[in-house]
Amino acid sequence: MLSRMRKWLTALVVVFGLWGLTVASSEARQEDPRLDALFDRLHSVEEGTEAKLVMTMIWQIWSESGSPTVDLLFSRGIQAMNRQEFDTALAMLNSVVEIDPEFSEGWNARATLHYIMGNYEHSIRDIDRTLSLEPRHWGALSGLGMIYQDTEREEEAIEAYRRALAANPHLPGAKSAIEFLTQKVKGREL
Repeated sequence: MLSRMRKWLTALVVVFGLWGLTVASSEARQEDPRLDALFDRLHSVEEGTEAKLVMTMIWQIWSESGSPTVDLLFSRGIQAMNRQEFDTALAMLNSVVEIDPEFSEGWNARATLHYIMGNYEHSIRDIDRTLSLEPRHWGALSGLGMIYQDTEREEEAIEAYRRALAANPHLPGAKSAIEFLTQKVKGREL
C-alpha cells in the first residue's frame, strides 16, 4: 500500500506539476500555435516563478480538448485519480481516448493512472501515443523514465529523463534521477 501511495504522489508531481491542473473548454491542445512560443520562453527563463508560470500555461493548453464532453470526462477522471478511485478514473480516461484519440493529454493521464496501478506495459503504450502526438511532453517522458527506473532499466531511464530535460530544462527531479542513475550504472561497471 505504501509503495502504491508513493507512486501515486510521485506520478502526480511529475506529470501534473506542483502548480495544479485546470481544465477549460476552448479550442486548444498539443497543436495550439501558442505552444511553440511558450516552449521557447521556457528554454530562455531562469528557474523560479516565471518558469513555473510558463509550465502551468503549457499544461493548461495541453489540458484543453476543445470538447465539453471530453473535458468533463477528463476532469472527472483526474478527480477520481486524485481520490484514488482507480476503476472510476480508468473508465473516464478510457472514454476520453476513445472519443478523442488525438488528445495527447488524455493518453498521458491514462498512462499516469496505469503507472500508479503498476500496469507498466499499458503505461508505456499510452506514453508512446502521447509522444507521437506531442513529442515535447516532458510529463510523459519523465513518466517513462520512472517506469524504466522502477524496472531497473537504468540506461533507458537516463535517456528518457534526458529527453524530458531537453523539452523542459526546469525539472529538478529528472536532473537528480540522471545523476543517481549515472552513478549506479558507473558503479556496476567497476
